[in-house]
Amino acid sequence: MSQTIDQSMEGRSSGPKIADPGAWAVTAFATTSFMLGMYNAHLLSAGGSAIVIPVAFFFGGAVQIIVAILEVARGNVFGAVVFGTYGPFWVIYGFIAQHYAGILAPASVGSAVALFLAMFAVLTFYFFIASLKTDIVLVAVFALIFIGLVLLAIGSGTARTTYTEAGGWVTLAFAVLAWYHAAGDVIAHTFGRTVLPMGKLK
Repeated sequence: MSQTIDQSMEGRSSGPKIADPGAWAVTAFATTSFMLGMYNAHLLSAGGSAIVIPVAFFFGGAVQIIVAILEVARGNVFGAVVFGTYGPFWVIYGFIAQHYAGILAPASVGSAVALFLAMFAVLTFYFFIASLKTDIVLVAVFALIFIGLVLLAIGSGTARTTYTEAGGWVTLAFAVLAWYHAAGDVIAHTFGRTVLPMGKLK
């Protein structure tokens, strides 16, 4: 993802060269998503889901926010906006789960979380549109993120576990694809050539 996101800023920055940090952010996003997806898909007991909260704060959240700032310095608008959106998403998720869910009336929690997820589905939709000029894997990642957020929003709003479980499986799918993309970027950097194909779009 980092290399394809990076294409949007080629030739626009004349300052000191900063290493492409995108694969770090994608790795953090994929790992945090996969962990939450395991619980939403009901593959693990929900009693341990609190373990995702510190991961959301420090890996899924903080790492992507740092990378977003670096992408601003590099002149990469796409990377800055994407990582600058999903980083805060995980921080907000952590705060909701740890602090705010207990403050709201139980009957209101589901609809409030549904609204939160739906808003990020909207943002993901136009990230998906922007990704159509990158590569097939990245397009699939954004498409699945959008579908997953919609399913999870419906599940939260209706309290129907079927939707939440389906959203969990979709989350696992896009997390694996995101890992693949991040791995492809890191391996390409160390090998000096593309090893994992992404299906570049023109």
